[in-house]
Amino acid sequence: MSNVIVSRFGGDAAANSETIKKMIEIIKANPDRRYVVVSAPGTTDNDIGITDMLYMCYASFQAKENYETILGKISNRYKEIVNGLGMNFDVDFEINALRKNLHLGLDYIGSRGEYIFGKIIAKYLDWKFVDAFQVMALNPDGTPDKERTFSMASERLRSLDRAIIPSFYGSTTGGTVKTFNRGDCDTSGALVACAIKADLFEKWSESAKVYSADPSVIPDAELVNTITYSEAVELNYIGITLTKDEVAFMLQEADIPMTICSIYDDYVMNIVPKLPENISRNVTACIAGHQNFKVIKIQKYGMNKAYEYDNKLFATFAKHRIAARHHVSGIHNMMIVLKNPRFDLIRNEIIEDIQEAINPNSITVSQDFSLIALVGEGMGTIKGLFGKIFASLALAGVKAKMIEQGADNLNIIIGVDDNDYESAIKALYKAMILNESIFENGIL
Repeated sequence: MSNVIVSRFGGDAAANSETIKKMIEIIKANPDRRYVVVSAPGTTDNDIGITDMLYMCYASFQAKENYETILGKISNRYKEIVNGLGMNFDVDFEINALRKNLHLGLDYIGSRGEYIFGKIIAKYLDWKFVDAFQVMALNPDGTPDKERTFSMASERLRSLDRAIIPSFYGSTTGGTVKTFNRGDCDTSGALVACAIKADLFEKWSESAKVYSADPSVIPDAELVNTITYSEAVELNYIGITLTKDEVAFMLQEADIPMTICSIYDDYVMNIVPKLPENISRNVTACIAGHQNFKVIKIQKYGMNKAYEYDNKLFATFAKHRIAARHHVSGIHNMMIVLKNPRFDLIRNEIIEDIQEAINPNSITVSQDFSLIALVGEGMGTIKGLFGKIFASLALAGVKAKMIEQGADNLNIIIGVDDNDYESAIKALYKAMILNESIFENGIL
């Protein structure tokens, strides 16, 4: 019995006829690829993506401005794709329908990029086109209604041998078109995979490479080929985004593995619910980091004795919609690490609100702070791990200004000065990835 693969292709795989030809080759290469979820054509060298052009068109329509120029660009983009594939497809019919239905609203208009492209690919492959409106259920806030989606998609798709499904939109309980939040296209594919109980979910994009350490610091860092969903979520937090947390949780719960593949080479990143027994590696799978964080240090005598200080402090950040990446508390002080471009714009306002909320003894703001994450299953269960980390940093002349272990034993976060970032990465790579002895006598 053959496996069932759900494949999701992003907008970069649909940018032009050449990348689309590559996408079609990939689909045809494996008969197990039976359900394909597609995005709207993405950005090219000469123009922005289709979805952004659709939003611009709707904005012009709302403002009672001339939108025909933008419609013309959208039409030309699809005609270039169709001509490049050497097929017959009535682009003018679809654009006329779009023109007549501009009054249906932003969600409807924003969904047409995927809708039209899905119809093109379905006709080219001679596969069934399934409108996402029929199989994707969304809540009013753009989040998926999973249970209703599973019911709709399972009933509709299981009767089909092969199907093309647009991503990015679905239907509400009221029967209107609703788009997912931007950047949620992986969710469409994962929902299909879970609904039909697929054996594998594939995500195809321009680049899928993940290294065991920052390649700009460690040029010969090895590629990472397999991680768990739990590790993928930890990497998301530090800035290496493989797929959204919600997608990882959904697929993990359904026990469906995921691969992230590049349309340009043979590299494949496998994300699995649990590491296979035949995979052997060091406890640290990846070292990832980012620079240029801000650090807010707040001193308030007796802070540890009154719970309301924490509540008031974080309510202030919530008010301004700024999330703290990390915070470390002491008896009379707290250090908050964040990275948000909005903070620089409203810095004085935030400081004034903090002063009003908790009347601190002092507040200082500094920058040039780096966070480095060691990510790996079961890191917290290894004896002597912190000793090895501190020793490797000390021998490299790096002072750790913050260290925090995740409660699930999947990561250790280290804060250092930006000036020490590269030295810290190199030292940790030797100790944790290459597993080199720190001392000549091999104590660690």
